[in-house]
Amino acid sequence: MKIGYQLSSIAPYLTEPESLAKSFRKISGIGYRFVQLQGIPSEIDDQFIVDVLTEENLDCVATQEDYPLGFGEDPKRAISRAIKCGARYLCCALIPREVDSVKRLEQFAEELSNIAENVRDAGLIFAFHPIAPDFREMEGKPVFDRLMALLPEHVQLTFCVHAAFASGTNPLPIFKKYAGRMDLVHLKDDATMPDGSRHLMPLGRGTQIWAPILQAAQEAGVKYIFAEQERWLKDAFECAEESYRYLKGLGLANT
Repeated sequence: MKIGYQLSSIAPYLTEPESLAKSFRKISGIGYRFVQLQGIPSEIDDQFIVDVLTEENLDCVATQEDYPLGFGEDPKRAISRAIKCGARYLCCALIPREVDSVKRLEQFAEELSNIAENVRDAGLIFAFHPIAPDFREMEGKPVFDRLMALLPEHVQLTFCVHAAFASGTNPLPIFKKYAGRMDLVHLKDDATMPDGSRHLMPLGRGTQIWAPILQAAQEAGVKYIFAEQERWLKDAFECAEESYRYLKGLGLANT
């Protein structure tokens, strides 16, 4: 498995071209070579992003958009950016709140299946990324499980392990169930503060025990592990570096 970085972690630093270029340089300087693009405004020119990726020796493995924002508004724009940036995967996150019944989920699955076919026709691999509420049960079965069963077999699951933890779900059976259909995995850690609040932390600095998770990921055929942390108690790039060093120390590759 290879070490990647989910750029949504530093979304506030990606809103302007100059800041984006500096941020990519810092991420590359840490040692990351593989990234997933998310959180970059559509107004920033794709060629500019490509030029910075090339200059900083960063490989855009995947892009990610929410639904309905991104995909629902303009699927072609999301696909064209992914292609331009050299991505192999295009991920979609979020089951809309109004999808609150099996019938509405089936309708949503039909919409997502149409997008998935367009993504596949463009030469990309489409993946769905559940968030914590998507692990809730709907008539005795997790919503994301129901959705995945309705989508074409070629649609992958991009698994955010923290979303499973946050919903009280054991992630290990999910690795087994989706083995071979899960190339990309997101990891983020958290810890309880003295006042009882929980905060995201660099990997290895929180309470999660990652060895069995990474073993399960390896056995499931996961290709890329992306460090992710959207909120920080100190400098965001220092956090990114701590996560990188932790993953590298566990034997993951960065090339």
